[in-house]
Amino acid sequence: MLLQLPEFELVSAASVEEACALIADVAAAGEFVAGGTDLFVKMKQRRATPRRLVDIKGLRELDYIRYDATQGLRIGALTTIQQLHASSVVRSRFAALAQAAGYLGTEQIRNLGTIGGNLGNASPSAECAPALMALDAELRCVRSRGERVIALERFFEAPGKTVLDRGELITEVRVPEIAGPSASVYLKHSLRRMDVSMVAAAVVVALDGDLCRDLRIALGAVGPIPFRAREAEALVKGQRLSANVNESELLDEAAQIAAQQSSPIDDLRGYAKYRRGVVRMLVKQGLALAISRARA
Repeated sequence: MLLQLPEFELVSAASVEEACALIADVAAAGEFVAGGTDLFVKMKQRRATPRRLVDIKGLRELDYIRYDATQGLRIGALTTIQQLHASSVVRSRFAALAQAAGYLGTEQIRNLGTIGGNLGNASPSAECAPALMALDAELRCVRSRGERVIALERFFEAPGKTVLDRGELITEVRVPEIAGPSASVYLKHSLRRMDVSMVAAAVVVALDGDLCRDLRIALGAVGPIPFRAREAEALVKGQRLSANVNESELLDEAAQIAAQQSSPIDDLRGYAKYRRGVVRMLVKQGLALAISRARA
């Protein structure tokens, strides 16, 4: 049976400031909409019943991918997931993000869904969140009383809940440049490539010779929010990596710690015990891949 959308008022915003004002005007009964790939499903299932939708698709000033070596990567909130996946600069310099974008749904969904919506929906299994968290991303957000920059690691509060105020809009994703030899990897486990993640892991490694100068591991779909596996990071960061059995044992121990830090649940996608095992497998594989590519 096809589910119908509930009744709502649709208004278009001519500017970011107007969009924020139009949401604030209806208190808790308004939502921003661009691609609508998540919101319309929620509305059909009556998990969201906004009285007003503020259409921001026309704000083309929020649709861009820019990069320079000083400021790093800048992504407008209306950039589609497919644009991220296809971007040559994202593929070459921020590979984990391009890989994550390529895993999200089908090409039709990727052509509609936006990076702002993917993050703002705050799903524990959102594809782009672990990749951007491992890349140390920040969000520029605008509200009626000004703007602020929020580290992505502090952005999520609970499933479907963020630190955004009512009427506050993500306008830009900022990803800093990684200095020196480095690499990033995103890995996902699901029944089908297009399905929601059962486990997702993103790894970023920066080397200084054989010294692990920096390491970040972010996990998705194995906790109420995406998160950094900082205890696992601390084990490897600052260590000398020698491409031998000692390195393999170190990576295996870090992967085990990451699995212990995760808190998956039993659901239709898999049992918690199984998913912890997948965390261990993906983190070790991601570490080995990222280190190998950073060396190259």
